[in-house]
Amino acid sequence: MEFVQGSRLKGDYLEFGCYEGKSLISAFHFAQARGLKHMRFYAFDSFEGLPEIKGIDEVKDIDNYFTKGLYACDVNKFKNNLKRGGVDLNKVEIVPGWYDDVLNEETKKKLPINKAAVIWIDCDLYESTVPILNFITDYLQDGTILIFDDWFCFRGNPDKGEQKAFREWLEKNLSIKATEFHKFGWNGNSFIFNLQE
Repeated sequence: MEFVQGSRLKGDYLEFGCYEGKSLISAFHFAQARGLKHMRFYAFDSFEGLPEIKGIDEVKDIDNYFTKGLYACDVNKFKNNLKRGGVDLNKVEIVPGWYDDVLNEETKKKLPINKAAVIWIDCDLYESTVPILNFITDYLQDGTILIFDDWFCFRGNPDKGEQKAFREWLEKNLSIKATEFHKFGWNGNSFIFNLQE
């Protein structure tokens, strides 16, 4: 949010994989503290936890810490958590559903998103990250920050999870340049986007 403020970046906050709302609550308060009154918050989640683990996301040689239904949180509990956390629900749009079902042009037409300032992806899996990246492409602008909460999961293997999906997406979108920004914890990484003519 400091970068958004310092860059005078206009745009919204999009979060994919919200669980119980802690990261969205934090994002909301950081935005308010930085005077980003224009920012709206979009919460995308199945609210049924992770989907069935399949394909590239299956891990045979180690215990797979991702399982179907993990991180489930009832949407009403999520809303109540936001209220208790001091979030103005008038600034929040909740979009429930599996990403393959809801991240489409129909949803884009319903949502008043113009551009994204910050995008938080916490969906763990390659299969979930692919539709997110395809969905957000039109919302990017110079300076948009993309944060991956699970960048180094799968023991940091670049051919799995969020890393693989991100690399493939950049290969398909050559006009998008991603500059590594800030690593956090043992698992997270972030990037700043610039759009090439």
